[in-house]
Amino acid sequence: MSSRSRLLRSFLYAPGSSERILSKVLGAGADAVVLDLEDAVAPQDKPAAREAVAALVAQQATGAPCEVHVRVNRAGRGWNRDDVAAVVAPGLAALRLPKAESGSGVAAVARLLDDHERACGMPVGTVGLYPTIESARGVEQARALAAAPRVVALAFGAADFLADIGARGGDGRDATLLARSTLVLASRAAGIRAPADGAFTDLDDLEGLRDAASWARSLGFVGKSAIHPRQVEIIHAVFAPSPEERSWAEQVVAAAGGGAATAVVDGEFVDAPVLQRARAVLALDREGGGDG
Repeated sequence: MSSRSRLLRSFLYAPGSSERILSKVLGAGADAVVLDLEDAVAPQDKPAAREAVAALVAQQATGAPCEVHVRVNRAGRGWNRDDVAAVVAPGLAALRLPKAESGSGVAAVARLLDDHERACGMPVGTVGLYPTIESARGVEQARALAAAPRVVALAFGAADFLADIGARGGDGRDATLLARSTLVLASRAAGIRAPADGAFTDLDDLEGLRDAASWARSLGFVGKSAIHPRQVEIIHAVFAPSPEERSWAEQVVAAAGGGAATAVVDGEFVDAPVLQRARAVLALDREGGGDG
């Protein structure tokens, strides 16, 4: 599946060093899986994890029921070239780039992908990029990152961001509000997808997950990372349009399609921004999947 083919609600992480998890993650029900070579893998296990992830991509990514992404490691000022070289194969939809702080660095990965896609017989441009913003500098560079070649969407990493700015106490919402909103604005200005939120790490607090996902959606995010399959259903429910939202969007689009210069739906004047919002709701319902 192409990284640009449909909207995504859930991004389920799977450590590249766990054979047990890798063997079943593609069927876990997520919209996308992120095979992780970075934080979830101990340093001594990274070479073996790279081999395992490369094998999974080569053997199972084509025709998988979800998009297949890989999170590669940082190396010096850029990203690990060996990781990139190993995992590019038909079926790979995207790379997740951790701790992104430079549009030029993302562009360098894009150029590297050109060569590897040609070598694999893939159309150039197939593999998308998801720069993950996890620092104050990354937030400052959000517009450049969003505008870099191949970038499908930005992602936010709250835990590393909070550590970077030295925030203490609370749930982190106040400290991350400006950063999260900056990603939403930068994405919109660049004409790419709305950003994906980071993972909620308390596996036993499903209501906390629902609340966190709902808050992210209210800010303009359209998806969220997961670290366990049990989180996927809640994420899908939160980011799917409700029946009321679908009904409103259908009425707006129908009214605008009637040929009249202006229209009013439920007391709301339908102009171009309202129509665009309605179409986005229907696109999310159609491409990302509705809740019934």
